[in-house]
Amino acid sequence: MNGRNYERAVARYLKNHGYHGVKVTKGSGDYGVDVLARRWGHKYAVQCKYYSRPVGVSAVQQVVAGMAYYDCDRAIVVTNTTFTRQAKELAESNGIDLIAKVSPYNGLFRGFYFLITTAALVCAAVDYYRLYAIGVAAFMLLLGIFILYLRSLAKK
Repeated sequence: MNGRNYERAVARYLKNHGYHGVKVTKGSGDYGVDVLARRWGHKYAVQCKYYSRPVGVSAVQQVVAGMAYYDCDRAIVVTNTTFTRQAKELAESNGIDLIAKVSPYNGLFRGFYFLITTAALVCAAVDYYRLYAIGVAAFMLLLGIFILYLRSLAKK
């Protein structure tokens, strides 16, 4: 996964969480803003960081600078990892929202889950491999519940 693909994944994440007018900015010269979005009458500048280590203060500094360029009144930094203590402090003092652990694969799992569950239910409906289909549907249901439980723990 490269940074540009992660920006697209974050744009999908924002759309799925109630943001509208979501737009990925051009690649270079974006002034520290990767995605623009609107929600509840506010215009958001979003900085996306797909890292293998915690995100530092530079991401917060970049999105603060980009807010003015794009005339945004709110900003968010999104990452697949976590944030350093310094980044959290700087974000809090500037009113920047931080969203950690946004996986680019969340949507893929939902699609896979839907396909497998639907296939199992269709098989059960036509009485074809009934026990197999019921077993797969039950497994997918339990897997979905377990994943929701893990996500609830991650948000705490």
